Amino acid sequence: MAKKLLYSLLMGILAGIAIGLGGLLFIISTTYIKGDLGKAIGALLFPIGLFMVCTFGLHLYTGKIGLIFEEKQEKSFYLSLPIMFIGNLIGSIIIGLISMLIIDGLIGAREIMDRAIAIADAKTTIDTFNDGLSIFLKSVFCGVCVYLAVKGFNMNRLKPKGIIVLFFFIFLFVFAGFEHVVANMFYFTIGNVWGMWGAIINIAICLLGNSIGTIPGVLLLKIINKKNEA
Repeated sequence: MAKKLLYSLLMGILAGIAIGLGGLLFIISTTYIKGDLGKAIGALLFPIGLFMVCTFGLHLYTGKIGLIFEEKQEKSFYLSLPIMFIGNLIGSIIIGLISMLIIDGLIGAREIMDRAIAIADAKTTIDTFNDGLSIFLKSVFCGVCVYLAVKGFNMNRLKPKGIIVLFFFIFLFVFAGFEHVVANMFYFTIGNVWGMWGAIINIAICLLGNSIGTIPGVLLLKIINKKNEA
């Protein structure tokens, strides 16, 4: 059991690093290319992180939590969920700190850091109930997208159809501005806002919303599968 949990922690750290790399690509793209075009390019590059997670079998909390709503899992799986989330946190912080060094050597480093800080500040500004509700709803929709992206890829592993499904749903959540708990942990690290209560509140809301968001995804796939069997 201990070995399984340690393995989940290590794979969770790598997953956090992968998602952070996607976040870094988004920040750089939206800095160099202004407006919706830059946002679209960044949203197309961000899924590279989840592609790495799925291809190498890394443990991403938002990609695994939906399994508990599909069917009963082994006891070790339930114990591994919080461990992999901690791993995701550690990985996102590691890549966030490394990204600061990477950005320092790029052209327009100051602009890129300003962009990173702006993204982090926007996500930690939670002044009203509506702000919190907005984050929750965006995180629920993100949970749906991530679940369908992962399932679509795994059902058509490394085939063009599976890759397209993965990139489509992740592009959708990034371009639409949905909230992903692991990506946000990366943004909060590179934006240096962990000392703000808004960061902690955002992570708590996103963790709940991303988890709940897998439920509609599970139900949707069950409906589709039943129609295909009929």
